[in-house]
Amino acid sequence: MRRLLAAGLLLVATSAVAAPGWTPVEITARPIEAFTIGQPATLAGTLTFMGGLSLSSPNRDFGGLSSMEFLPDGTVLFVADTGFWLSASLVESAGRLVGIGDGRIAPMLDEAGDEANQKGDADAEGLRLTNDGRSVLVSFEGDHRIMTYPLGDLAFARPVEVPRPTFRGLSGNRGIEAVAVAPVAGPLEGAIVAFSEQALDGNGGIRAWVLGGPREGQFSVRRNGQFDITDAAFLPNGDLFLLERQFSLSAGIAMRIRRLAAADIRPGAMVDGPVVLEDGNLFQIDNMEGIALRPQPDGSVIITVVSDDNHSLLQRTLLLQFRWEDTAVPLPRERP
Repeated sequence: MRRLLAAGLLLVATSAVAAPGWTPVEITARPIEAFTIGQPATLAGTLTFMGGLSLSSPNRDFGGLSSMEFLPDGTVLFVADTGFWLSASLVESAGRLVGIGDGRIAPMLDEAGDEANQKGDADAEGLRLTNDGRSVLVSFEGDHRIMTYPLGDLAFARPVEVPRPTFRGLSGNRGIEAVAVAPVAGPLEGAIVAFSEQALDGNGGIRAWVLGGPREGQFSVRRNGQFDITDAAFLPNGDLFLLERQFSLSAGIAMRIRRLAAADIRPGAMVDGPVVLEDGNLFQIDNMEGIALRPQPDGSVIITVVSDDNHSLLQRTLLLQFRWEDTAVPLPRERP
């Protein structure tokens, strides 16, 4: 998302697009010890805060991070809505996030192998690994579409477009904001699920789509408050975590994670679910745009979220980690 979050934000001009190929990038990480500003408490709802980082870099192409995913080799991959890949390795100690290294950046390419440096081609918003682990999906605003990139060397990868339905109600900056891949064993049977940011249907729900599988078609997510969808990722059991963000001049900025039951996602449905985490100005958040999940051997899940600084001097690139344990009442596996 490239719009200003408040009037008067100063945008820093980005450099010309770099030549194809990876370029090492120096990333400075300032640790965030407590999620609540000025307090040592680490519990956040049903989650435990596991450390965070405030990231910066002298590289002028760094920033604008809109989604993230962990690759099979353990590296973390980001997409920027200016048309760049960012790859790095997270440093953890005693389960807490303490640093980041091995940063490198590369421009994304289009189908012809050219740099995706036009806004409609480069506005990458969602990122998710495919179930076979061989490629990644990226969703784009502007020219609303989902592209598949083979995982060989992403710096030189030419994408292939995923066959798309008629994405109704999309315009400009209200397009495909998130893409997720359902587990093969769940009720969606490995289908791709795409979410608009805030394109509303006739009932006030946020439009979303299932691409493929036995439940292919359009559904909606109930809009609670003024939150917009920024990213989504499936849990191992088939349910889905939806990352949402709210901003207003009066209330400031807020982040929310909502849990949706996969059993509810079907054509024509209006889907809602319980809030796992909701935090605002008293917490270490910014314009939170990306989420990635890492299941752990003990059954817990590590949630990592990243913010988009919009290349603004007044915003930050934050990387936050939480450990989630499913202590809530389980969501029903099937609903009418």
